[in-house]
Amino acid sequence: MNDQKAVPAPEFASPKDAPAQAMAQKARSATSPPWYKKKRFLLPSALTVLLVIILGANGGLRSDLLNIATGDPQPAATKVAVPGQPVIGSKAVDGKFEFVVTGVERPGKTMPGKNGTTLTAKGEFVVVKINVTNIGTIGQSLDCRCQVLYNDKGTRYSPSPVILATKDALKFVRNIEPGESVKGASVLFDVAPGTKLGFVQLHDTPETVGVEVALG
Repeated sequence: MNDQKAVPAPEFASPKDAPAQAMAQKARSATSPPWYKKKRFLLPSALTVLLVIILGANGGLRSDLLNIATGDPQPAATKVAVPGQPVIGSKAVDGKFEFVVTGVERPGKTMPGKNGTTLTAKGEFVVVKINVTNIGTIGQSLDCRCQVLYNDKGTRYSPSPVILATKDALKFVRNIEPGESVKGASVLFDVAPGTKLGFVQLHDTPETVGVEVALG
């Protein structure tokens, strides 16, 4: 009986057969279509192109779907314009009080006080004139301590301690009934000479956020 030599399996082929196997593998790869031409990739790609064409033909309708199909980011939401800051002469509300700043006065280093006295500033006085209406349901006085002035750099000024010595002092301590108004109250500040004003922040009470009125 003739002995036959066993042919080694491919995975156990001798190193001499390695070049032949590499050439065979290269030949098989050359005959296979590239990945982007295979059927499982052709169908989704064709659907994407078709969707883009259809949406484009309809004048850009459903742009949100077009963005998803093409991978573009979603358009940013339109920002809603914020109403402008109240200014001199306009109404500004905080809590149960409606304020109207009617003007700003700069009397300088001194100004008349009540009972014939003269008030003297460390720097110079700034007087913010306001009308106040109680739009709430209970009576309340106008608190002079919680009104705040800011310059154009953001520096904060509290009311001057001599505010209760002004001729308008009674307007801050009297009770303002619902629906009633107090006109011409003078909020007094002591600032450095030549200070450029930014805005006044008016409060119903010291606990409220306040409303800002531009003075520039």
